[in-house]
Amino acid sequence: MPPGDAPTADSFESEAAELLESIGRARKKVEGIAGVLDGTLDRYRERIDRLLRESEVDNWRQVRIFTRDVETIAADLGKASKEKRLSPRLVAWLDAALRKARRRDFYGARKAWRRLDRIAEQGAEVRRLQARYREAYRSVESRIRQLKTQVERLEKIPKPPTSPEDARAFNESVDRFNEASTAAYLDFLSRARADLAMPLLLDAGQGGGIGVPAPPPGSDPDPLMRLLSNASPQVEAFRGRTFYGLLELPAYSDAKLTHIYGDARLIRGALDEAWSWLKAIREDERRSLQIQWSEDAMMLRRRVPSVVAFLERLGKMNDAADRGRELVASLNDGRFESLQSAARLYATHGESAERKWRGSLERDIEGMRKEAAELATVLKKFTDPAKVESG
Repeated sequence: MPPGDAPTADSFESEAAELLESIGRARKKVEGIAGVLDGTLDRYRERIDRLLRESEVDNWRQVRIFTRDVETIAADLGKASKEKRLSPRLVAWLDAALRKARRRDFYGARKAWRRLDRIAEQGAEVRRLQARYREAYRSVESRIRQLKTQVERLEKIPKPPTSPEDARAFNESVDRFNEASTAAYLDFLSRARADLAMPLLLDAGQGGGIGVPAPPPGSDPDPLMRLLSNASPQVEAFRGRTFYGLLELPAYSDAKLTHIYGDARLIRGALDEAWSWLKAIREDERRSLQIQWSEDAMMLRRRVPSVVAFLERLGKMNDAADRGRELVASLNDGRFESLQSAARLYATHGESAERKWRGSLERDIEGMRKEAAELATVLKKFTDPAKVESG
């Protein structure tokens, strides 16, 4: 459907015919008077009008400048008359205005200048009608280009492999998996014992593309791992803390660490060595296990099974692993790529892609072609604005 203000073939045909008729009638009134239609009269009237408006002079120097300007306009007017660019009748009234202005009769000069108002307005009316015709003609040309561009763009939209509802459900399934996996991961960090959690996080960070940060350069988690693997009763309380519990320990005093855990220097040294890695885990916790539906499917085939295996090692905290297995199954049987392709098309082309899926886009394209053809046919019936303005 064309926009409400877009020209139609019928509206343009009636408007253009009426404008051309009006232009013809208006031109007849001034067609034989040289200098009216081409704007020459208006230019001289504007120069004289500006001269009269700036005619308040107080000293001899200003009078000389004023007289010089009057003589300049008079000379140009004589040249225009000689070259027949202005009708003798128009030249006579303009010259009368200049002569009165030279004698400092500004009232008489303005009165003579006003005698040309009617004929100047007739010329302006022709130009206004020509401008309306030009605008209407160009708007039709613009509409034709717009329709052709839309047709060309819409024809290139492929049909999505699945419905919009399936694509939305696919996006929602990925979002639900991300929410569940993030919740499971955070719950694990806040509940699991450090002697179980830290080796698991270290192993996950070594590879597999899970997203758990690996120890950065300069960080050494080995002292912490040795301390957590120490089964002596003295460090049992330390091993039983959670990941977040470990992050609290640097704020403890040496006396408190020694009182609770036995050897403050050993614990503080192990935490200091691994601190940059612990901070990285904390900072990336809300992004580490998430996937994007728009990621490369081949890469996801390698990464998602690793994420699911990691979630299974975290324990049954929610249905994140089950949702992950569903994504793995869709990746293996090709459904993920099909849904991914559909989601991309709907995200890129929006409603046009949905109409393509439902089969209504072809009808719209055909309607645009028909509208463009009708406008082009009507446009051929009328004269180009440049020819109309040149007479």
